[in-house]
Amino acid sequence: MRATTGTFSRGLRFALAAFAIALLARIGFEFWADDLQAQPLEDAPIAVAGGGALDARIRLRARDSYRLQLLFVIPADGRERLRNLLAEPVRRDGQQVSEGVVVPLRWSLSEADSGRVVAHGEPRTEGLDAWSGDTFWREAASFAAPPGWYRLRVQATQPVPELAGVTTLINVGLRPKASSSWQTEWAWFGRLLCVFLDPLLMLAALLLAWFAGRSWWVARRAAAAPA
Repeated sequence: MRATTGTFSRGLRFALAAFAIALLARIGFEFWADDLQAQPLEDAPIAVAGGGALDARIRLRARDSYRLQLLFVIPADGRERLRNLLAEPVRRDGQQVSEGVVVPLRWSLSEADSGRVVAHGEPRTEGLDAWSGDTFWREAASFAAPPGWYRLRVQATQPVPELAGVTTLINVGLRPKASSSWQTEWAWFGRLLCVFLDPLLMLAALLLAWFAGRSWWVARRAAAAPA
């Protein structure tokens, strides 16, 4: 009986150790994936109405496909007006010249240490690509570069007075479902896999708690039993 109990206790300790390793790996993966998929630049203001500029230091964590977006914060009482301003066709001499008011930009991405430019462009942004409850989005550019620290410069090459009073922001982030590095592939796949693994970890935790409690109770009864 004692040999059986000892074997059970060793098996339980091994199972607890394996569970602890699996749990630490799960937590570590979450921190790693969050850091990898964090936006290199989030909600940085740029005054496009007055031809403003942005100069920011950003970090790319993987060589992947990134996108630069313009975000327009929707005023509390001006959603329809802003939507029309950004998306309604603009006509001149009977011809459509743009989809919504144009925000012309000039941007460059350069290595923080050497200053070498690795990507640049002069997009003529127009229209709407997406929206949420409080924001309209336009995609301005896309680029790929090795992991590291960079200097991002964005300039509104002409004032856009139509957007006076509208808070305009710039985001840089990964392109969803367009990853090209093994890190982002693993992050996307790992998060999907965790949807199925997390319930199994919870079940394993409950089973181990039950076995540990049973082992403690058996050991206590054995210690209390008369010799």
